[in-house]
Amino acid sequence: MAKSRQYSSIRKNSEARGWWRTPRAWRRLAGRAGIAAGVVAVAAVIILAFRAVGGREGGPSPENLMSREAPGFSLSTLDGRQVSLSDFRGEKNVLLFFNEGYGCAPCWQQAEALEGDLDAFSALDTEVFAIMVDAPDLLEQEASRWGITLPILVDSDTSVSQDYDALGGMHANKPNHTFVLVDKTGVVRWSEDYPSMQADNESVLQQIQALGS
Repeated sequence: MAKSRQYSSIRKNSEARGWWRTPRAWRRLAGRAGIAAGVVAVAAVIILAFRAVGGREGGPSPENLMSREAPGFSLSTLDGRQVSLSDFRGEKNVLLFFNEGYGCAPCWQQAEALEGDLDAFSALDTEVFAIMVDAPDLLEQEASRWGITLPILVDSDTSVSQDYDALGGMHANKPNHTFVLVDKTGVVRWSEDYPSMQADNESVLQQIQALGS
């Protein structure tokens, strides 16, 4: 009887140590792994969806500015020149490129591309400005590093970015990759946010060309 009890005890201990080798244990582990993978997948979808809509929580999108009078502003360039939207009323269209600025390589690549087509924009009576919210000294460093001479307007208190519903994307306190086109009458004729952080210049030029149609 003692040997039988001892054998039974050894068998139970052995089974306890080798529980994970059983088909039932593998099914349990696989089920738990599947649940964990599902949670990760759902989280990834939520993050991508949040980025796709520009990361905004409520509030109007840039498209809601369409056909409305553009919010007025007066901002300084990096060289200290004051630029007001009203300066161009009746004279020029104005293309505003809101972006993350310092530390955002795609933003500077976009500015570089815009600068390469300034003659084409000028031929369409359009002034082009980049709007960033970082400290001027940081922006000067980046502009110098990228060789950018495109006028950069400094929205230090983010008020203009907020007025144009461009604030909030990858960073809540910075503009996303957003274009706004204001025509000569001061009305917003086109606006679009680019979560991919890349806009084709040709498509932007087409929006300006459409103003004359």
